[in-house]
Amino acid sequence: MHDLVQEPVLTSDPMRHFTWRRDQRHRPGLKFLTSTGRHHGAESLEESRVLLALDFAGGVVDVVSQPLKISFATCGKRRAHTPDYLAVTRRGVWLIDVRPETLIKESDWESFAAAAEVAVACGWRYAVAARWREHAFAGLDAMASQRRLSSDPLGLRPVLLAEAAGGRRFGELAAATGCEPVARAQLLHLLWSRQLGVDLAGPLQDGSLVMPAREAGR
Repeated sequence: MHDLVQEPVLTSDPMRHFTWRRDQRHRPGLKFLTSTGRHHGAESLEESRVLLALDFAGGVVDVVSQPLKISFATCGKRRAHTPDYLAVTRRGVWLIDVRPETLIKESDWESFAAAAEVAVACGWRYAVAARWREHAFAGLDAMASQRRLSSDPLGLRPVLLAEAAGGRRFGELAAATGCEPVARAQLLHLLWSRQLGVDLAGPLQDGSLVMPAREAGR
């Protein structure tokens, strides 16, 4: 396991291929990440959500789907487990499993424990994405819809950044520009790109307090 960190994991192919068929219950697909500039495989909607969260989290350098296969013994039996993602960030490497809390079985806990041991041996961190706050992805989806926005023909961004100094409500900021529909799109882009900050502990709505990122960081 100590030698695993020396292997070119980021350039390897996924341990399993992402396949599609008409009668399957899960929904595999490819998710584009602005942080890597590439599409990444996901075997379900839950995995797509984790990729979206990683893209928004900031500091992501690269993500590998199905990065490695772990073989381990438990209760006299040999088992194998393939974690879902390896995320390389500027603050460290994360090995991640994705499983909705209601679907976790006893055997899954054994697999998670084995993956955690691998992460420790490699100097990585480990996490299981099992439960989210109900409102979390409504806000992320809204911001992600404008993550690729690249132009500002009306010059609204400097106005929004200036008006947000000291903290303003999302709806108030948009209305203050005199071009509210376009300002809302620009606000979502500024939030996604971390030029503005907002408290996502609650739903993203007109009453959400928006402020410059440097003030939100305090």
